[in-house]
Amino acid sequence: MAEEILRADQRLRRIANIVAVLGVFAALTLMWVFKPWLNQRLGTMTNHAAVIALQRGVAYGLLCQGLCTLLVSGYCARLATRIQQQHRWPLEGARVLKDTLVRRGEAALRVGRLFNIAAVTLVALAAVLGLLSWNAFSALR
Repeated sequence: MAEEILRADQRLRRIANIVAVLGVFAALTLMWVFKPWLNQRLGTMTNHAAVIALQRGVAYGLLCQGLCTLLVSGYCARLATRIQQQHRWPLEGARVLKDTLVRRGEAALRVGRLFNIAAVTLVALAAVLGLLSWNAFSALR
């Protein structure tokens, strides 16, 4: 049986590179803007108020990370279900960043099982992040 290869989508690759560069630029800009703002804000607070403000920020950050992890987990579970339905990876109609060997049958189902394992692991990680967030919020009372 001849191996089927899904060819890379050059437009998608270009878009992914542009988004990555813009993401790095945005992150560096935010760090450049955030540090002076944080120093100015913390400089006007007492030590106790500064610690409370930073704890609150950490608690909200953990909560957001947990929610984002749950979203990724749901996406992994959805991909696993679609792989099991189609018995194919990459899925029919997918676009890829590099040339990819199309897996069918048992090889595709193995990929689907890996996505299921990733989904369960991510749910566990989201639960841990939720507990850490709850603990951080509890410490604020």
